[in-house]
Amino acid sequence: MSEESKPLDILVLPQPRRVVRLRGSCRLSPGASVEIRVDDGRIDRHVASWLSQLPKEEQLTSEVAVNLVIGIDSGLTTQAYKLSITPEKVLLEGGSAVGCFYGLQTLRQMSATTGGLLPCCAIEDEPVFQTRGVLHDITRGKVPTLETLKHLVDRLSLLKINQLQLYIEHAFAYSFDSDICGDADGLTPDDARAMDEYCHEGFIELVPAVANLGHMGRILSMPKYRELAEIPANSTWQDMPWPARARGFTLDADHPASIELVEKIWRDIFAAFSSPVVNICGDEPWDLGRGRETLSDEARMEKYFGHVCRVAALCEKEGRRVQMWSDVLTKYPGSRGQLPKDITILHWGYDETADYAATASFVDRGYRTFVCPGTIGWKRIINAMDAAEHNIQTFAIVGMKAGAHGLINTDWGDHGHFNLLACSWHGITLGASLAWDADHVTGAAFDALFAHAVEGDSGREFVSALRQASAIGGVHETWRLLWQSEDMRKDQEYWPTADELEACIESSQQVSTLKNDMPVMTHLNRVDLDELAMACMFNGIAARRMLWEVRRRAGLSSPDSNERIAWADELLSCLPDYEACWRERNKETGLADIRAAIMRVVDEARMRK
Repeated sequence: MSEESKPLDILVLPQPRRVVRLRGSCRLSPGASVEIRVDDGRIDRHVASWLSQLPKEEQLTSEVAVNLVIGIDSGLTTQAYKLSITPEKVLLEGGSAVGCFYGLQTLRQMSATTGGLLPCCAIEDEPVFQTRGVLHDITRGKVPTLETLKHLVDRLSLLKINQLQLYIEHAFAYSFDSDICGDADGLTPDDARAMDEYCHEGFIELVPAVANLGHMGRILSMPKYRELAEIPANSTWQDMPWPARARGFTLDADHPASIELVEKIWRDIFAAFSSPVVNICGDEPWDLGRGRETLSDEARMEKYFGHVCRVAALCEKEGRRVQMWSDVLTKYPGSRGQLPKDITILHWGYDETADYAATASFVDRGYRTFVCPGTIGWKRIINAMDAAEHNIQTFAIVGMKAGAHGLINTDWGDHGHFNLLACSWHGITLGASLAWDADHVTGAAFDALFAHAVEGDSGREFVSALRQASAIGGVHETWRLLWQSEDMRKDQEYWPTADELEACIESSQQVSTLKNDMPVMTHLNRVDLDELAMACMFNGIAARRMLWEVRRRAGLSSPDSNERIAWADELLSCLPDYEACWRERNKETGLADIRAAIMRVVDEARMRK
């Protein structure tokens, strides 16, 4: 006898799309009888790893011997799977080894907090988007360790993500010039090759996303390359403020030495990454046609597409399929015909200016199109969870209706990458869920699932407080509150109310308090909790600084020198713990910039009358 079940009864992310709940349960253990009919050794290894983590048979009260059978059903699409769980047998069938792997991830999550106890049910599941990815910024401050990147792959695999892009401007140890980035400061070719193998094991494609037109600030600020910029740098990279670094410099694409530099960059990337897919970026070439010569829009676009086509041809010659960002094509829609039809368009936008409707125009013109929302953590202390949810959900729905092929969720680190990885897990998990099913639950229902998956049953209140604490990040880049002087922020357009700021402060404190009562299930869980609590601590400190200005504007009293000094002392006292969080998962690169920026604000607060 069966009963229809709401997907929420199955504590899995992404939620399976079709579930029928059956009466009863079964319990798997390391001693279960296993029959694998899939000719892919990765499935054998993942099954063995999963079962070895379950409680041993002698610890269980059940006397029922359970069989686990995994096989191929040629009637299913490649990434689809179906599960039948009865008290005596677990049958997993996939349209391919990939489908079987996704079904296995569902089983892993179902058994994660139950000691191998599985609810009897029948599941039929497959994704809406064939490509479901995450782009992770490794170049604008933080450079993750290899161990951290592997941890990221493990988490993404569990969420059925099948593409990971690593965004690189300069943080790669190029063989042609060790001055750009040394082995200790960036991703090395050996790191990339190790990640290639690790991603393959987790059924994930590792894609390099490499800036080679705009956003080349670090390279083009070096004296030996300055002549290759449309507008040459007049200061060193170290002396530039973060907004200038984020804007970067644009390569003079017609200079013969520029073409040679791009070829050298890609030659090293090709040697380190085996993926048949590369992202040539091409976004935000701010200075193109505005430096050495002033060009008309038509001439600028001719220069732009000349560069894109040269790089695309270079990549295609090496057997690589090309992706690129959409912003220039969106701004100059009449120029799209100059682009080769075999390029994949990565259509992005993150705020109220996002042109969601342009997705259909790219698809209708015959381009393979991915929608690319974001976790909205860059330039913030805590990711703006409400804003990210709106952005991701809207792009998922628009992309599904337009016939987009994929969804790549972006996780940037603009302005020094102060934002901590754990703060992005909510947005990353939501993106994976909506990429699997654009009609996936969101809001409080998703938060409940996320809390259970990440922190166990005790996590609901914790995640609820985290969402409340993140609210002002939807309308204000909160990291600016900790690195900009007060005078730099006087002209900002939006100011939260005192009530909103006080609610933010209260929720931030609540997260830190709740963290102390959370169960620490694993070492990684501890790191996540430490990072989230640390971010909320800084978030509350930043909100108090903004509250001063809000009260001053309302005609209330400004803080006296003692209050400012106390605030500065608290900010400074948190810095060592933040540095410890940084070093837990990342190389030292970029941390000195964070410390210097916070010290400037501390000094200002102590000296200001």
